[in-house]
Parts: sequence; structure tokens; C-alpha cells
Amino acid sequence: MTDVVRTSSRPGMPEGVPAVPNPPAIDGLTFRQLAWPDGLAELSALGNVSNEADGIPSRSTPADLANWYSATPHFDPSRDILIGALDGRMVAASIGGWEADNDEGRDYMTWGFVHPAWRRRGLGGALLRWMEARQRQVAAGHDSGVAKRLESWSLVQEAGRNALLEANGYVPIRFWFDMERPHLDDVPDAPLPQGFEFRPAREEDTREAWEVEIAAFRDHFGGMDTSEEAYLQSLKNPNLDLRNWVLVWHEGRIVGIALNRIKRAENELLGIQRGLVISVAVLSGYRRLGLGRAIVAESLRALKRAGMTTARLGVDAENPHGALGLYESLGFSVVERGRIYRKPL
Repeated sequence: MTDVVRTSSRPGMPEGVPAVPNPPAIDGLTFRQLAWPDGLAELSALGNVSNEADGIPSRSTPADLANWYSATPHFDPSRDILIGALDGRMVAASIGGWEADNDEGRDYMTWGFVHPAWRRRGLGGALLRWMEARQRQVAAGHDSGVAKRLESWSLVQEAGRNALLEANGYVPIRFWFDMERPHLDDVPDAPLPQGFEFRPAREEDTREAWEVEIAAFRDHFGGMDTSEEAYLQSLKNPNLDLRNWVLVWHEGRIVGIALNRIKRAENELLGIQRGLVISVAVLSGYRRLGLGRAIVAESLRALKRAGMTTARLGVDAENPHGALGLYESLGFSVVERGRIYRKPL
């Protein structure tokens, strides 16, 4: 006997994408594309209630999502986001996109969330199957000579997400830590070597800092969107404030960076004053000179000057340059543990 495969009806679906295979039989359930920009507020609220239920100390605003999900060559918001709605109310979302990896492969994201009241009813599985089909469609238009894999990130406490991924053939292949410094007092002295200096970041420095970030992370695990559109997107981040950046100069060029941010709206929602130490990077020819330590210490001072009381950063658990030990020596400790899952495409 042949299994019956149900597919979603086409009305409301994005143009040119697969239908949802085997959607759950829930009265009033429909699938549609995200209404832009009107649907961003509801998508932000859905993500926030999902994170709260899972104990994830992260919140977003519609302005954040408008920036994150703006169009680039690696992401089409009109076709790479699918919404699950019940009687018109958004209850689930699936979000894709892809990146070129530093190992010359390509990583196709499968990510999403379901409202806590509607979990364990098949919505997450249906949207995961849809995103896999969509990513195979995207990947079919790319070079066949490179390794292609589906990828998803999650925190250890996201038990439902992890179980769903593992049940569908995803395997954890890498781990990362979120680390936090509980206060910004007593920052160790970490001077720069002679001939190096900190300079305040200016708008005309953003391009060079972007290029340093790309070059410095080229030998790290994973990859990033290096397109011109991604660069321009970074400049429109609503949390961008160049006063929080730390740039190290040597002989007329930038050789080390930390592109720190303060998500003030998120802080207000969580009732905290937390700064984020972002993209700590040193060009390969300038490593082992103490620049990384100096950059992080100066970042902590910059965040304190901005009124923050704590700092957080993320680090690859297998970082080859000793980043974990460096951060621990500066007062950070691991507060969250995450997994990177992959599955052959």
C-alpha cells in the first residue's frame, strides 16, 4: 500500500516554492509567506515568547528582524520564510538562507520556532520538511562540485528542537559556548605592544573593519556572508553604534577589531544592562602579540562607559587560537552551551 502524502494548499504560499509535505491535520491551519513589513511585529513576538519558554535570554524587535531578514544574494525573505497560522494568527515560522563555508562547502540553514501552546502537534516537523525541500530547490541552482549540507544551531535547553533535528537525521558536529562576565569592574590591565594603538571608529573605517573580519575568520570553523549586500546590511543594524567598537591600528592600517553592540531594546525587555563583545578578530600576521587580550579588555571598558553592567560573547568550543582560555582569563565564564547540527543535503 502506498503512503498518502498530504501537501498544503497553494493559496497564500510564496510563489515558486514547494508545498508543505504532510502538514498536521489542525483545523484552521494555513501556510503563507511573511507579510513585509507588517508581519515583522508578530514574528518578533512569536520568537520572543518561544525564547522565553525555552529559557533563552534573547529578544528581538521588528527593527532587528527588518535588518536580519532583508534581502541578500543568500536570502530571499519573500521565499525563504514560511509562516504557519491558525485562523490568521501566526503560531509557527521557518527561516532559511545559506552561507559559503570556509571549507569550501555550503551550509543551508533550517531554523524556526513554534508557539509553546502549539508544540508537539506536528507543526515543527512539517515546517522542517518544507525548509529542507526549499533548500534543496535553492541548492540545485548552485555549483554541483561543492559539499552541501543542511545546518541548524540550537542551545542545549531547546529539548524539543534538538529532538526534532535528531529524529530527522541531523547530527551535532560542533559545539559553541555563550560566555558572560557578570560585572565590568576590575578589568585587567592589558596594554597594546609598542607601535599599536586604539583609535575611535569612524564611518570611513567600516569597510576596512569588514575586510579585517572576513580575513581574520577565514581560517575559523564555518563561514559568513561576504557579499556587498551583507556589508550594507551590517551598516543598517539598529544596534550599530561605532562608539562601542574597538579598533587596533598599526602602521596606518587596522589589524584587530571588536565590533561590539548594545541591544538596548532587548535589555529593556529583559530588565538588564548587557553589552555584547562581537567579532573579536586579529589578522593572522599579528597574532600571539597580546592584541586579542587588549581588545577584549578595552571592549569591557567601552561597554562600561556606555552604561552596561555585564558583558556576553560567543565562542567556538574548539577555537584553534585559544579564545576560550583568553576569555576565561578576563573574567568570562560559560553560561550557555550550544550545538551545530548538520545533515547531508
